[in-house]
Amino acid sequence: MSYLSVRRKAIGRVSVPNFLSGLNCAYDQSVLNPSVAAGCYNFDFTSGALESCAGFVGTGIKAESVWIYRSNDLNKEYLMFYRDGKVFYRDGEEVELKGVRLTSPPKAINYRLYGEDVVLICSPTDNMVVWNGADDPYYVGSSPLITSMTMHYERMFVTTSNARNTLWFSDDLDPTNWNSDMTEGGFIELADERGALIKVLGFLNYVYIFRERGISRLTAYADQAEFSVSHLYVTGGRIFPESVALCGDKVIFASTDGLFVFDGVSARRILQNLDGLFVPDENSVAAYHGGKYYLALKANFADGTDNAILVYGDDGYTIMRGYDVRGFYSGGDVLYAIVGDSVCTLGGKSTLDKKWTVPFTDLGSGRRKRIKDMYIDTRTDIELTVRMDSETKHFHIRGKQTTSRIFINMTGRKFGFDISCDSPDAHISRPQLTYCFADT
Repeated sequence: MSYLSVRRKAIGRVSVPNFLSGLNCAYDQSVLNPSVAAGCYNFDFTSGALESCAGFVGTGIKAESVWIYRSNDLNKEYLMFYRDGKVFYRDGEEVELKGVRLTSPPKAINYRLYGEDVVLICSPTDNMVVWNGADDPYYVGSSPLITSMTMHYERMFVTTSNARNTLWFSDDLDPTNWNSDMTEGGFIELADERGALIKVLGFLNYVYIFRERGISRLTAYADQAEFSVSHLYVTGGRIFPESVALCGDKVIFASTDGLFVFDGVSARRILQNLDGLFVPDENSVAAYHGGKYYLALKANFADGTDNAILVYGDDGYTIMRGYDVRGFYSGGDVLYAIVGDSVCTLGGKSTLDKKWTVPFTDLGSGRRKRIKDMYIDTRTDIELTVRMDSETKHFHIRGKQTTSRIFINMTGRKFGFDISCDSPDAHISRPQLTYCFADT
């Protein structure tokens, strides 16, 4: 927000030409420019106006994890999911995958195995399950207990729950063969200050190994005798495994030190203006979808800690509040989320409460001021809350195509205000507040 110099009659204006400055939680409200929000959620401000961000809608499916199996052989695509120890798929109706019992939510990957399309279902507490979409599924009794996996030069590379300093890899062309032999599968132990192995990603023709406190890189082509490891990054903070996501030409992850972008060689911090808002931990989960990084985690909002989703892309970021997301899965055109115990998809506009908070400020002067009125453009009904020292007033503003004028008449030294609504069709722009000094 920019504000004009006080005129001879001691009348001033505080105007917000656009909302593009976004949010700043790293500094005290008293030092922020009024154009920068002290709080914001469920508004998308990347157009310069306040509009509703996207929302999640339910599918009617209860699950703890979800994935898609595609078979060109059968010309089929199944939405698969895990619930209460069982695996199901949708084929017009919900069908249980017989003969499979798992003790923790799995991840899955599609693979062309011995000439047919299969899905490999892996969990941290169970052996791998293989299914071709037609025959009975089967377990791979020799497989590790897999926490993350990636395919690289036709081998599967994995981190495990029972050998956290060891990177396991399968035979080439056969991710069901885990025999340790120079001509089959094997493992590499990494024991240094970077800590346990928590995530693997195939990226830039390497296998990147994310660890509790650093990143290593494996050069791995067909002959395992030529495998080599180099260490790229070490941090004093702790990296959270499910926050790590491959995002096109970069990897984004969260740690106790903040949010980072990794380019294959080095990592740099991003969105430091949001320091103090987000609280990443082991339950933080992320996915890359439609050119944006989605990170679900806890956040310290002004009125308490709540569930939040940071949506970050080249055009900026938005903050979604009120979704208890336990997991994501990007299935091509659809982003799936486990919200509570339900499978939801990203779509439409959010109907949740939305708020933008202008910082509580004295505009650089300790003199008493009288706020006279405010002008604002809004197409939908909104609530305006004006705070002046210890006094608060609430105003309901009806949406219309022309500018609204609200008479406020409040006096004090410091002021701030909130704009809030719950409409999915929100479009709010150009608030302008008029004030004068009360001692003139």
